Parts: sequence; C-alpha cells; structure tokens
Amino acid sequence: MVVSFIVSLISLLHGLFYQLLKTLCRLPSFQKLWTIDLRTFRFYTIPIEHNAVRATSFQRISPLGITASYQDHFAKGLMVLDPGFRNTAVRESQITYIDGNRGTLQYRQYSIGYLFTHHDYEDVVHLLVWGKLPTPDQKLKFRARLAEQMVPDKSVISVVQAFSPDAPAFLMIAAGLSAWVAANPETVPTYAGHSLYDSDPQAVDSGVYRTLAAFATVVSLTYCHQQGIPFVPNADPTLSGVENVLVMMGRVDRYGIPDKQAVYIFNKLWILFADHEMTNSTATFLNSSSTLSDPISSIVASVASANGPLHAGAIDLAYKSFKQLKNKQGVRSHIADVQQKKCRLMGVGHRVYRTVDPRIQYLRSLMEELGPKVEENPLLEVALEIDKIVRTDEYFLKRRLSINADLYSSFVYAGLGFDPRIFTPFAMTARTAGVLAHWRESMSQPPELWRPRQIYTGMVAA
Repeated sequence: MVVSFIVSLISLLHGLFYQLLKTLCRLPSFQKLWTIDLRTFRFYTIPIEHNAVRATSFQRISPLGITASYQDHFAKGLMVLDPGFRNTAVRESQITYIDGNRGTLQYRQYSIGYLFTHHDYEDVVHLLVWGKLPTPDQKLKFRARLAEQMVPDKSVISVVQAFSPDAPAFLMIAAGLSAWVAANPETVPTYAGHSLYDSDPQAVDSGVYRTLAAFATVVSLTYCHQQGIPFVPNADPTLSGVENVLVMMGRVDRYGIPDKQAVYIFNKLWILFADHEMTNSTATFLNSSSTLSDPISSIVASVASANGPLHAGAIDLAYKSFKQLKNKQGVRSHIADVQQKKCRLMGVGHRVYRTVDPRIQYLRSLMEELGPKVEENPLLEVALEIDKIVRTDEYFLKRRLSINADLYSSFVYAGLGFDPRIFTPFAMTARTAGVLAHWRESMSQPPELWRPRQIYTGMVAA
C-alpha cells in the first residue's frame, strides 16, 4: 500500500512538472503568476500586468471537479477578500502617481514641486483634466467658459440660505449642489431619457465645467451664509476661477479687486490638493458615476464621503482638539495618552505616505509667506509642538508617522482670516479638479458598473 501511494505521488509530481515545462515553453515572458490549487492539484497561470493581476482571473480557480460546467466553475470561482480595499486597484489611470515610501507626488508627468513653483491652479486643472498644460489662449477660454457657468439659479441660493448658518457646511453644500442639478434637469440622464456622457466627449467636457463652477459657487455661497455677508453671484470671464471665488465671498479691496495675497496663496495651495489618486471621496464619486449618473449628483455623494472623521473630517476634529489642548503642556499630556492608546492623535499619519508628505515643505513656505498672520493664530503653537514631537519621538518614528498635509493647510487658511468651518470645503473645492479628471478618463473607457462582491459567512437555508 505504501509503495502504491509513493508511485501515485511520483506520477502526480511528474505530471505537474511536465505541465509546468509545457507552460514555460509557451510563455512569451515570465510576467505570469503560477499557482497550484492543492484542493484539486490543478495548475494555473495568471498574467501579471503593471505588477498587478486581474481579480477576475481567479474565477477560473474553483474547487469543483473537471466534469462540472463552466457556469458552475465560474459561480464557485475564487474571490479576493480585501476589506477596505487595502491592496486592490479599482482602475488604471495616467493622472496621478504617488510613491508613499519615497514621499513623491506627481500629476501626469510633472512633479508637484515643479507645478507649485512654475504654475497656478488653472494650469493644473487643465493638466489634470485634459492632459496638457494650457496655452495662453486655452487659459482665457477656460476662464470665460467657467465664469459663464458660475451663475446659480435662485433656487440654489434659497436652499443654502434655508439652513441655519451654524449647520455643518457639507450639508449646505450637498443641498446646494442638489438644487443646482434640479434647476438643470436636462443634465440628468434618467430625466433626459437616455445616456448623456458615456459616448459623448463634448457632453463630458460640459459636465466638467458645470461641476467645477457649481462646486466653487456653492462653497462661496455657503461661506457667505455662514458669515452673514452678502453673496456676489456675478462671475467675471476675465478673472480666474480662484479670483471669482474670492469676489463672490467679498474678499476684495475697495475697488472690487480680489486680494492679491489671497489669490497667490489659493493658487499655490490648491495645486497641492488638486488630486491625490484614489482617495475615498474620489472612489465614492467614481462608484456613483459608474452608473452613468450626472457628475454633480456623483459629487454630492463624494461630499458626504469626505465629511467622515476617517477622511477630510479628520482635519475638523484635529482643529477642534487643538483648541482643547490650548498650549505645549496640553500637547505633552495628550501625546502621553496617545502613546498609552487612550485616544487617537488627529491630524497625524496618512494611509499612503510612510515618510514625510511631499506637500509639507510647500505648505511651510506658504505659512512663511503669510508671516505674522499665521503666527498670530494661538493654535499654531499647539500644531508646531505636535509636529516637533512627531518628527523626533521614537514612538512616531518607529511607526513612520508624520503630520498630515491637510492639517498644515488649515493654518494657511486661518492666516488668511477664514473661519475654520470652511477649511475642509476649500480643500474639497481644490479636489474637484482631480475628481473630474478621473471621471473624464473613466468616461473615455467602456462603462463598467462598480459592484463589489461579498463572502457570505452566515447560515444557508435548506
């Protein structure tokens, strides 16, 4: 019996080795994943492209016998379990590249440092969405077309102003954007009676301009409502989008000219936050738009996503926690509690970067640009003390944690004299460029409904 088992095992190994040699002879390259399913002793080859394998390739691997039908094999095929998408790429893109270990960030083929030094936010929007830096003529046309769209319907103003000024900003923004779509229902595919965007590049570009304009305008309207100041709805086609935002919010001199320092700071700051690859809010937008919905409706979903404390809402919580810490002594006490795992340190750490966020150095330069305006912020002492501890304390160094760039941006906005309630909406306004760039890229590809799978672990009825 033992001899029979050994003979059978040798025969099996010989067959597997022979199959492996045959496969190797057929392979044009070694960009393959080779695997043996020990449940069935079947051998599989799965192509590797861009250091990734397609999840659907695993559906060929099933525990069923060779006599089972293709449909049964497919239904019982191997799935990939990845809660939180920690190692799952949902799409291919040419827009943004991040190397979290080296601490690098680039849009298209340009480093973030080059764009920050040599360009403004308009340039970067054009680069992200249309793949190229604009010519002077393209820049003028971009301004004019954007300004044309930055005129809200009266219903949008009424909806936002119906909220209490103390209501969370994201709720006002979501409602204002919904009202914007409702005032233009012909842009909604289900209302129009047919698909509008998946086969019409011009409709997509119109959607990009419309959404950029709607978001910036609604955020400006929200800020004015929070502050109890008049909203100025007239956009000037000769001004940049940033300048028009400042005009709408009343950030102008006595001649109606936008504050030059604020224009410069916003242009540079928004470059740093224009895109950050597949963030939760960007993925939420693309999940929604995969149904071929209109872009403004999809960005409403993105706004709700960004509000959570594990995403952009973390900055709001961090800023509030700084007020509670009050001074350096409060910081040291809080850090001790963090190290004993009694609480979390908000504003520190990032899902992608395992080193210093490459945007930090440029944010520090903007803080220096503002000088005394930033230093007058009593919470800056708290932030800088946290930054110092995080950069030098062994607890944080071992865990490769650093200050979040979004946290630094809040002090830049504070230095310009803005209310903390609008910091996150400003960051979201900057991010609309990247979100819409990903949307436009996805609309140039065959439609693919996002529909994740699950693994059922409950009891199956007889």
